Amino acid sequence: MSAGCLFWLEKLQPVFFALAIGSLLYQGWIYFKRPRFLRTWGIKLILGISVFVNVAVIGMWVALWFRYR
Repeated sequence: MSAGCLFWLEKLQPVFFALAIGSLLYQGWIYFKRPRFLRTWGIKLILGISVFVNVAVIGMWVALWFRYR
């Protein structure tokens, strides 16, 4: 990666972190807002995969922050 790309990724890190946290909260809110009989295994699987991806993104950004600070 170029130095300019790394510079902008570092500057935008709080935005990506906030988006990941916001999406986790929104997905949880949507899931628990649904009636219990509409929470099928497919919906639970989609939520679980999405939570895993969001936690991985948050974890990577935190690891990069500690690595390059």
